[in-house]
Amino acid sequence: MQEIRKQITDIDNEIIKLLEQRFELCKRVGEIKRANNLPILDEKREQEVLAGIESTATKYGEEIKTVFAEIMQQAKNIE
Repeated sequence: MQEIRKQITDIDNEIIKLLEQRFELCKRVGEIKRANNLPILDEKREQEVLAGIESTATKYGEEIKTVFAEIMQQAKNIE
């Protein structure tokens, strides 16, 4: 069990790094949107992301969509 937990921790650390990168990019998107007087909410883009998850996730699709919905909500807060 200890080895499995170590693997989970390693994955968690990688997820953190990737989320930090994603949120930095979202921050840049927000700057571009503000500079061009565009709305933060882009429902079409959100639907595209969620549809991509459905086609990419081979397991746990609904759970992953739920996680990504929260990620996108936090991204909007950052934008």
